[in-house]
Amino acid sequence: MTVSFHVNFDGRCAEAFAFYEKYLDGMIGTLLTYGDSPLKDSVPFEWQEKIIHGVIAIDNFELVGSDTVPEEYEQPRGFCLLLGLPSKARVEILFDAFKKGGLVILPPQNTFWSPSYAIVNDRFGIPWELNCVP
Repeated sequence: MTVSFHVNFDGRCAEAFAFYEKYLDGMIGTLLTYGDSPLKDSVPFEWQEKIIHGVIAIDNFELVGSDTVPEEYEQPRGFCLLLGLPSKARVEILFDAFKKGGLVILPPQNTFWSPSYAIVNDRFGIPWELNCVP
């Protein structure tokens, strides 16, 4: 059995996956578009190149995503994707990248469980916790 996380995007899934590939050393596996699916006739022409099913491997887990048609999209809430990071420097690097165009919830700081912990919603609306676990 495996567990993956599936998040919906507002039409920027491919852009988000490219960002995660760069900053999280991910590897994009699948990016299937609406235009290449049986649903191609049910979405507007300008939505044909949007992602109906995408998969990116990040270290030892998979993040699955799709673009949700605008009338059905809701920004993710009620959870965070938690990254266990090996150093305070790595927390800072990712925090700086994720906060650009995003929303800072908690800047990096020392906690009783971690020498550096932060919470940020990236520019794609995805909530992340960055946790240094040396």
